[in-house]
Amino acid sequence: MSQQIIFADGTALDVAKIDGQSIYHQGAQRDSLEIQITKGTISFDDLDALTTDSAKTDRLTIITQDGDQQMQAVYDHYVIRSALALKSVAVPATADTPAVTEERFCVTLAQLTYAETQQAAQAATIDALGQQIVALTLGGAM
Repeated sequence: MSQQIIFADGTALDVAKIDGQSIYHQGAQRDSLEIQITKGTISFDDLDALTTDSAKTDRLTIITQDGDQQMQAVYDHYVIRSALALKSVAVPATADTPAVTEERFCVTLAQLTYAETQQAAQAATIDALGQQIVALTLGGAM
């Protein structure tokens, strides 16, 4: 089984593992995704820049390939990065490979709450109305 994550800007990364979980962060209980990326897939600095930009993490597409089956899931509003670290991760043995410990980049992205998404939408509407008022005011003064 292989997994890939595609960010809102089209950046695609192969990932070792993605775990969904619920965390308490910034005063709210949030859904989150812990994304484990094999060291060497991307530099730490590039991963830092990619996951700091909320425009890039606002929509995440996760593609899972399991044999001939491909599944796709879309996750919206995972714009709060709560963790970014290099960790030693125990990889369990399979029928073909022994158990190993490898270093992986682990980034945890938390989702905005419903109230936060509604507040952002209202702020965008207010901003658009304010710009229209300014345009009308400037247009009427000519």
